[in-house]
Amino acid sequence: MVMRKPLLACLTMILAVATVGILAGCRQQQPRPAQGSVPNKLTIQQIGSTTLLPLAEKWREGFNNKYPQVKLAVSGGGSSPGLRALINGTAQIANASRPIAKKEKQQAAQAGIEPVEHIVAYDGMAVIVHPSNPVGELSIEQLSDIFSGKTTNWRQMGGPDREILIINRDSSSGTYEAFKKIVVQMNGTASERDYAAATLAMQSNQIVVETVAASKPAIGYCGLGYLQASVKALKIAATDGAEAAEPTVANVKNESYPISRALYMYTNGQPTGAVADYIEYVKGPGQKFVEELGFVGISE
Repeated sequence: MVMRKPLLACLTMILAVATVGILAGCRQQQPRPAQGSVPNKLTIQQIGSTTLLPLAEKWREGFNNKYPQVKLAVSGGGSSPGLRALINGTAQIANASRPIAKKEKQQAAQAGIEPVEHIVAYDGMAVIVHPSNPVGELSIEQLSDIFSGKTTNWRQMGGPDREILIINRDSSSGTYEAFKKIVVQMNGTASERDYAAATLAMQSNQIVVETVAASKPAIGYCGLGYLQASVKALKIAATDGAEAAEPTVANVKNESYPISRALYMYTNGQPTGAVADYIEYVKGPGQKFVEELGFVGISE
């Protein structure tokens, strides 16, 4: 009996060690989830540019057909609110129709956020007037004179003797910022210029189009995807005397139309998991919606 106790204890120890080894082996054999795999019941918030909104809605629908377990919440409001939502952690994706500003980068750094830029499409900005307006084309400099308030009557541009009504976007809009840089400030050659004080600010491209369509003295601007037969899009020349080009997808592609820009999504760091899958979808299969809606694809 004295000899059996140590033997029994030894056997018990061997059995315990073997069991631990087997369990460890089982754990090692369990497959790891692939990076970028989509988990169940996840919500991705994307907020921002109203220009990107119709595209984002199409991308949401297409992605949900592939990954129905992921809820994509899409809303507009403007590029600035979208970037603020990314910085304060209430959105995983910020949709923007302009690059992130230096001040926003500083705010992000203070909040521990690392904005990473993803170009998802390109867009031209059409300058629109009422269909009855006889003016058919303008240069960037002429547009700068109008939108900065230097030119105030259509007669100065070959039109009727009528005061010009400027229809603008609200200051939180990326379209507002992009148009200001490209047109009002003439790509930086007139950086002292700003929009005229007497402008009507609208919250979306669609409202700009509707307002111009209803007002004979009006002039405004919108993304190509929002052009409608109810307004007239002007041909635009890069400089006085240069050939003017129509605002079309083809002319944005060949760079003959001078008012164009990139459209962005921003994430906090390099995307992972479902967000990575979504960005990959947007840059891949989701590009089929880009030209359908009047934008220009990133693969072109």
